[in-house]
Amino acid sequence: MQGTPTHLHRIAREIMTRLGAFEGSRPLLDDIDALIVRGMSRGEDWDMENLQSFLEDVLEDVGVKTVPIDSEEGLKLLEEMGEFVAERIQASYAESEPLAPVVGPDEVERAVAEGAIVIDPLGVKGMMKTLRDMGCEVGVAIGETKDDIGVFLAAWGDRSGVGPKSVELVVANLAMVRGESSDEA
Repeated sequence: MQGTPTHLHRIAREIMTRLGAFEGSRPLLDDIDALIVRGMSRGEDWDMENLQSFLEDVLEDVGVKTVPIDSEEGLKLLEEMGEFVAERIQASYAESEPLAPVVGPDEVERAVAEGAIVIDPLGVKGMMKTLRDMGCEVGVAIGETKDDIGVFLAAWGDRSGVGPKSVELVVANLAMVRGESSDEA
């Protein structure tokens, strides 16, 4: 059923399976309206030279309309998903660690110094730069389904194609952000 936790899990499973990263993957956040999954893949059929296009194709194959992450629409979607997932993480950890949404690098340093868990919904570019500096090929794809499920997919691996590839996936029910009920189908 669309807009339900089962629907989020189905999308995540399809994507992780297509990437060969489902087995052994684990959720970092498994909330009723948001799911973050991390996994590893042997990625023997991955096109490392065109990783960005490869990831976009995977999302399109499971019904996600992708948008360029650097476009106005892509940045808006990334921010919308980041803020929503940060709220869901905040709710999950409300009784343990304090969470601090951050805006810039100075705030990250301050928050870390104060012992806060840092949420940087727009830290994608920094992550990509760091991984590329370490010799990894990095791909990031973002989009949404026709029923307001936002999907963010990041994957990286050694430029040579040798060794495992890392996958991080965020699936979020954006109907909750946009004021629609998750019970609507």
